[in-house]
Amino acid sequence: MVKYLKKLNPSLQYVCDPVMGDNGQLYVPETLLPIYRDQLLPLADVVTPNQFEAELLTGMKITNEEQALEAMDQLHSRGVKTVVISSSDLGSESILVGLGSSLNNGARMRIRVDIPRLPTNFTGTGDLFTSLLMAWLQKHDGNLKIACEKTVSTLQSVLKRTLQYATDAAGPGNKPKIGQLELRLIQSKEDIENPKVTVEARLVP
Repeated sequence: MVKYLKKLNPSLQYVCDPVMGDNGQLYVPETLLPIYRDQLLPLADVVTPNQFEAELLTGMKITNEEQALEAMDQLHSRGVKTVVISSSDLGSESILVGLGSSLNNGARMRIRVDIPRLPTNFTGTGDLFTSLLMAWLQKHDGNLKIACEKTVSTLQSVLKRTLQYATDAAGPGNKPKIGQLELRLIQSKEDIENPKVTVEARLVP
């Protein structure tokens, strides 16, 4: 389907969020890995794996920033123009690290974003991250730094609003239920459309 659509519209951008697993655990049958790696990845303009998924796609172990940059270079070598490792454990107990690399009209940009951890788990953050990233990349002509800053800042606003709602709904001393942690997207409309940059990305050599 992607090949067919790109043939009809060569400027079409295909974003691949390779949802396979996280924290060393696969969500899907291992037989799907070659499909992502060998069939979908070469068609992608943008790919947004987490740390574990980047390791699966490259066959590399990522334990530091240098290895993450090498993994992103390997994904570039397969034709992907923009690679964003949406989250990694290369930070600390309070910080997740996001890393990105883009090749835009021959110019390379690499960035790092330190993302504050929030004290709960949410569902749907990966989908929201990828959607926002694609929108801001289009809006800012592929500028990875600006796109990642707006994406992560928006995500933080949505998650904080969701956590506040869930905490209030659960009541004092109670842990929020899964249903109460459903992302407050409608309530975050203004943050999605006009995000305030609260998390800045820094350029990486």
